[in-house]
Amino acid sequence: SSAGAAPQTQAPTYILPINLTRTLLLGMSGTDVTILQTFLAKDVSIYPEAIISGYFGRLTELAVQRYQQKNNIVSAGTPETTGYGVVGPKTRQTMGE
Repeated sequence: SSAGAAPQTQAPTYILPINLTRTLLLGMSGTDVTILQTFLAKDVSIYPEAIISGYFGRLTELAVQRYQQKNNIVSAGTPETTGYGVVGPKTRQTMGE
């Protein structure tokens, strides 16, 4: 960036790190889901749909699974057995680093 550049007026599209305080999973909604989706959407390989709806639907679950695989958190199982697709303590900790 040059010294004479105009200040940025556009708000940042995501904030790092993110601090999620509750476990998030399929069917939930809220501001924290919006934050999660915004976080995931910054990586097109994780969340190509980039839908920021505040609702944790199937596409968000798939994006969480891709995030978990990419960060070696969990790569198989179900939300019930391994937390695959659920933003639980381990996943939240990784997102908060």
